[in-house]
Amino acid sequence: MFLFSLEGWSYLRPQGFNNFKNYLDLLGTAHFYSTMLNNVIIILGVVPVVAVIALAFGQAIFSRIPGYKLYMFLFFIPVILPDVVVARVLTEVLNKVGPLNAFFSAIGLDFLARDWLGAPGLALFSIIVSLIWKNIGFALILFLARLTTIDVGIYEAAEIDGANSTQKYFFITLPLLSSTIAIYIVLQVIGLMSFLFNYIHVMTAGGPGYSSTVLEYFIYLNIFRLQEIGKGSAAGVILIVLTTIFIYYYVFRTSRTERKAGRQANG
Repeated sequence: MFLFSLEGWSYLRPQGFNNFKNYLDLLGTAHFYSTMLNNVIIILGVVPVVAVIALAFGQAIFSRIPGYKLYMFLFFIPVILPDVVVARVLTEVLNKVGPLNAFFSAIGLDFLARDWLGAPGLALFSIIVSLIWKNIGFALILFLARLTTIDVGIYEAAEIDGANSTQKYFFITLPLLSSTIAIYIVLQVIGLMSFLFNYIHVMTAGGPGYSSTVLEYFIYLNIFRLQEIGKGSAAGVILIVLTTIFIYYYVFRTSRTERKAGRQANG
């Protein structure tokens, strides 16, 4: 792909090195920046919301609240469903004449009925909501797996010292979950940068216009629809570079935090 991004193309045939023209053309394309912005909006809209919901319900399920097994089942159902199935189901639900708008009309809230997938301002929001529903279960299982390894003696000691539930959560649970949260963020960002094609293609096809096009789908449009192989490959290289930088940053930061904690523990 990197070699393809350095070559000129004519009728799907490489024409040799073209002095980085593909990158220059890409950086001069307004839609390229809007697609990257859409990726950022999705990441900011999904990752914090999923983390907060998963942390809250993870703690509740770990505490064995009534019906906790049902909550685990309901949250985990979307995780085991294929992305295409989830996207297709939500497309039907959010359709202009779908059950969501029909429900609003039935209870007299017609003003809430919208063209959720066809309006430029709502298409990306609808995809974000779909991704939140899909990803809560994964984060929940990840956090629960870490919670089960925490020594209950820490909580018992905190209770003896007079700590309440809120204090135990913020001063014990969250710090002990910090490395797991960092792992979740890395995995989630990788997914939201590189595995959105099914949702975009099924639900909005990147539209209306480019309002819900992300970088991954932008690559697809350029290579397979417009046959701009050089430009699409250049976008792919940029996607890899951006993802790698983010992964390195979080891995480096997490490793540094763990080394610092280890030195404090040994000291």
